Amino acid sequence: MTEAMKAGVPPSKADFHRVIEARSDRWYSACLKITRDPDLAADAVQDALLSAWNKRDQFRHTARLDTWIHRIAVNAALNLLRKARPGTFEALETDVESGESGPEQRLRDHELQSELAANLGRLSDIERICFVLKHLEQWRAREIAEEFGTNEGRVKQAVFRAVRKLQAGMRDLQRAQV
Repeated sequence: MTEAMKAGVPPSKADFHRVIEARSDRWYSACLKITRDPDLAADAVQDALLSAWNKRDQFRHTARLDTWIHRIAVNAALNLLRKARPGTFEALETDVESGESGPEQRLRDHELQSELAANLGRLSDIERICFVLKHLEQWRAREIAEEFGTNEGRVKQAVFRAVRKLQAGMRDLQRAQV
């Protein structure tokens, strides 16, 4: 963190470049998990960076710059998702394939990924987003509640329902493989 940021001065261009270089992949990943669309995720990160830059004088230094931008990116993804409302969930392709697994393992992995994607697609938006933020992004229920302007109980209920639905849906896959 630069001395200017410690003193309460808005983040500089160099500060932004440093956090973008270090954290842009993480922001994109979070947005992709929320939107389920690579283009929307990229748009959300771009919107977030533009918004953060334009509002840099509002940065309060109570959080780290990268955390502040992460929150803006998540909000941008949520806003784009609300506008787009995609009707179906498409499984993401695996980025890295292990050379150690044979064709049978790759087939099982693909089936598992497809089944999980299908089950995530059956969740309501609030269930899926709360599940992703809680279990994949490691947010606390309180943080999610603050982000949505709701109470922790509603978030916990959404996560609970999501987990139950995912467990039920994945049980079918487990039975099929036995």
